[in-house]
Amino acid sequence: MGLRRARLVGIFIGLAGLCAALTILFWSMRAVMEIGGSCASGNVPYEITRPCPKGTGFLMTGSIFGGIFMFGLYAVSAVGGPSLWPLAWPALFLSLGWNFFEYGVDPPFGSGVAPGWLICGVLFALMGGAPLLILIRSGWFARLFTGREMGIWRSWLPRLPKPPPTDSTPPVMVGGSRGALLLLQGGAIVFGVWTGWRIFDWANG
Repeated sequence: MGLRRARLVGIFIGLAGLCAALTILFWSMRAVMEIGGSCASGNVPYEITRPCPKGTGFLMTGSIFGGIFMFGLYAVSAVGGPSLWPLAWPALFLSLGWNFFEYGVDPPFGSGVAPGWLICGVLFALMGGAPLLILIRSGWFARLFTGREMGIWRSWLPRLPKPPPTDSTPPVMVGGSRGALLLLQGGAIVFGVWTGWRIFDWANG
C-alpha cells in the first residue's frame, strides 16, 4: 500500500512538474521573442544593448533541466498503468512551434513576416506533429482509455511482433482504476499548467 501511494504521488508531482516546466518554457520563449528573439544578461565582455526580460534566463534553464527530471519521475511512477509520457515530445515541439508561427506572421518589430521564425515553426510542427500522428493512427489513444488493442493499425504502419512469453514478473499495476488514474493525471496537467503560469508571472513581474 505504501509503495502504491508513493507511486501515485510520483505520478501527480512528476506530471504536474513536467507541465509546469513546459508552461514556463513556453512563456519565457514568448518573452524573449517579444523583444526580437535575442538578448543578453549577466557578466559579459561587451555592452548589453538588449537585456533579457527579468528572470527568463533562470526560468528557461530551470524549466529544461527540471522538466527532464520531472519527466523521469513521472515515467517511472506510471509504469504498469495508463501513462501520457508519449505526449511529452509533441507537447514540447508543438507548443514552441506555435510561438514561432505566431511571431513569424506578426513579428514584434517591423512589418510583414519573419521567414526565419516561420521556417522554425514548420520544423517544430513536423517534429511534434509526426509522432502525434503516429500515435493517433496506431490506436494509442484508444488503448490509453480502454486498455485493449482496438485493431485499428493502418497499412502504412508496420505491425510490431509480439514479444515471446517469458517467466519474468510483469510490472506492478499502479493502484486504482484506469479512469481514476487518468482523472488524477488530468488534474495534474491542469495544476501544472496553472502553477507554471503563476511561477513565470511571479518571476517576470
